[in-house]
Amino acid sequence: MMTRPWLRRAILTLTVAAVLYGVVVRWPQVVFAYSAQADNVILHARAPLPARAAAIAAEAGRRVKRSPLYSAETTYDVFLCDTPALFAFFAPVNRSVGGIADVYFSRHVFLRPSRIERDRLVGPSGAEASGDRTLTYFIAHEITHIMTVRRLGPRRYLNLETWQREGYADYVGKGGAFDFAATLRDFTAGAPSLDPKRSGLYLRYHLLVAHLLDHKGMTADALLSTGRPSAPIEAALAASAELHK
Repeated sequence: MMTRPWLRRAILTLTVAAVLYGVVVRWPQVVFAYSAQADNVILHARAPLPARAAAIAAEAGRRVKRSPLYSAETTYDVFLCDTPALFAFFAPVNRSVGGIADVYFSRHVFLRPSRIERDRLVGPSGAEASGDRTLTYFIAHEITHIMTVRRLGPRRYLNLETWQREGYADYVGKGGAFDFAATLRDFTAGAPSLDPKRSGLYLRYHLLVAHLLDHKGMTADALLSTGRPSAPIEAALAASAELHK
């Protein structure tokens, strides 16, 4: 049976569109003509970047260098989308998040619109992300995902639990700015900020990672060696908090 002409044209059009999309996602530099670099962290934009961009790249680089997953031989490319529509192009499924790390295809980072001179990311509502979730934080957080998949490979990365992937990225992205004792108190009190589904924050996951790395002496490689259920770790944290009341 011969394929109808309109169907052949539709298939050809979709194929060409898919190929072009893949090319742009793999080499976004064709869209982002400007850049600012500090060591091997490169920020890309469609318009000239303000002077502060290089300092932000340098601080993000300082944070990820603290991780044993960091590689000085790897270039970490971060693309700063200047409109929600452009970000949605690169993040068609997760367009409401602050940024994405394309860990499977391009190994690039794409971020929502930001106010670089203020070191702030602009959320879906149009308001700036607050507190310690700066633009620098988001850059370091997403680069950590790239570093993790480069160390583990896609299959092992996919087998990790969400608390491991996001908790470790939050741990690195915050650059050491984390009040463990206060967060533990909020955890035992059932504070809404410690519920990722309600708050959109990764504090609960960060707490588990900080407990294992900073208080139990676990290495990052051991933490990420295999998928681990969070329940036993949370139980140990709760017991520890009760013991020190």
